[in-house]
Amino acid sequence: MWRRLARPVPAGRLHRFAVAVVVSQPVAVRKSLCSSVGPALDPPLGLAVGLAVGASITIGLSFTRACPATTTVAELMLAMRSSETPFLDSVERRRPGTSLRGYVMRTLPHSSAIVVANRAPHEPRPEGGFTRGAGGVITALLTLAEVAAADWVACARTDGERALIEEHGTTWNAPLIRSETRLHYATPTPEQYEQYYSVISNPVLWFVQHYLWDLAHQPVINGRIHRAWKNGYVEVNKQVARKVVEVARGLPGRPLVMVHDYQLYLVPKLVREQLNGAIIQHFVHIPWPTPQYWKVLPREMRDAILHGLLGCDIVGFQTSLDVRNFLMTCEENAGLAVDEREKAVLVDGRVVYARAYPISIDVASTTRLSYSHGVMVEERKLRDWRPEHLIVRIDRTDPSKNIVRGFLSYEKLLAHHPELKGRVQFWAFLQPSRQDVAVYRNYVRKVRQTVQRINAQYGAHGWQPIRLELGESVRKAMAAMRNFDVLVVNSVYDGLNLVAKEGALINRSDGVIVLSENVGAHEELHQHVLSVNPFDIEATANAMHQAIVMGVEEKRRLNEGARDVVRSNDIARWITRQVQDIRDLAAAPGLRAG
Repeated sequence: MWRRLARPVPAGRLHRFAVAVVVSQPVAVRKSLCSSVGPALDPPLGLAVGLAVGASITIGLSFTRACPATTTVAELMLAMRSSETPFLDSVERRRPGTSLRGYVMRTLPHSSAIVVANRAPHEPRPEGGFTRGAGGVITALLTLAEVAAADWVACARTDGERALIEEHGTTWNAPLIRSETRLHYATPTPEQYEQYYSVISNPVLWFVQHYLWDLAHQPVINGRIHRAWKNGYVEVNKQVARKVVEVARGLPGRPLVMVHDYQLYLVPKLVREQLNGAIIQHFVHIPWPTPQYWKVLPREMRDAILHGLLGCDIVGFQTSLDVRNFLMTCEENAGLAVDEREKAVLVDGRVVYARAYPISIDVASTTRLSYSHGVMVEERKLRDWRPEHLIVRIDRTDPSKNIVRGFLSYEKLLAHHPELKGRVQFWAFLQPSRQDVAVYRNYVRKVRQTVQRINAQYGAHGWQPIRLELGESVRKAMAAMRNFDVLVVNSVYDGLNLVAKEGALINRSDGVIVLSENVGAHEELHQHVLSVNPFDIEATANAMHQAIVMGVEEKRRLNEGARDVVRSNDIARWITRQVQDIRDLAAAPGLRAG
């Protein structure tokens, strides 16, 4: 029955429909037979893809056209196996044919995959060469592109990329981890990209999806926003979609188009109009808000976003709450028929499935990196000044990360428990983010001011309550995660937050995680953390204190429980669950066999 039913669908399986639509009559739905999927495929095989807190290495690309002084793939792969890089040689030595890539190829033998993202996996460096893009999304997508043998479509974002495109063309042979991808660029003008990315995507969409707008005052949807939508967001999505169609038509198999994140919501529908036989998936890495909050946006914008996603066969989210919010948005804002039981939407005679695939980390490579020489050096340095109780946070300076309230909570801890003065320190690693957007620059300034005030008020006798480091240092961050007593992840809202998973995996001090109940990872880790309301600084201060004074056995129980969750749901599981659902969809009779 299309509406809302209660029974959940088993994870990792799509229930397929043959759909008949009759005007003014109930929708007739018939389930087709589903092949059962075994719960265990192979144990996680962990391709080495690096750490999501910002690791990067210098690499070279081999271009389709001749390019002098280009690093060969063999040389690159050798460099990637250095113990100083996150690209560790961590694929298990198992019997032939058991790799994750082998599994994907066997499961989807007739598909040609295309990964579509705002950014490429590599960024040109001013002094020459390239740097792997930082961040959890790029880390995960590198693995996905590797195991699916996928082409990659991205936007030209920087002057360096545009200069290289001018010299070498829009298609390059780019190394991934153990193989190459064909990297294809869409080429919006700098003005178009600015409107698409720095006006609409950030902050407009980002703030909507993280509930960040001060609705009594912001946003003001004026002519500037409308022009940026039309001339920036819509236009860049059209250019990316055209590039996807161009690439797909040159591939041998049925196109499998895997679009990622909020910058490219319009792409699925645009691609569907040209490639009706394609299988299209969109994975939304950030939270999906309630139907009411989407009404912050004008109808033209929110309808285009929703119907853009409904060009998919499968829309993936981080949590079951995001799935429910999406289905409610389809029903309440667009008047579409929704089946809560099957997690599906009926649109234009098609069924679109909504699924939760919580993203994760590469357990093997992250663990090995945490034991690398560079991290051990930083850990020895840490021992020279480590306080009795070490509180840690690792974040981008994004307002959604709730950094200021985290420091205010720590201030409450010091005020309520003066016995901790001189015995505790809050070590914060913050990576400046989106400093081309005014609201982000202002937030960094507020973070600095808050730290300075707390240190001035509470510091004494050489003791500094907060140790603030702005910048990137993977080795220091890893050393901090190995040694924290308390890890604070108190985001206002977060799609998943991989720092919580990394900390859970590599901590060796029986540390406790203080985790916002609005973070996607909370759905998996809630039994093994101290949960907090991110707006309640008194409760967060109490949780910090509870983590500090907790008995050793209780700390160890929480620590080991969180680690077990991460180990059982790593990046390989994130990929295989999606592949299983795509396989079921591709095998369904009568569904756009391409």
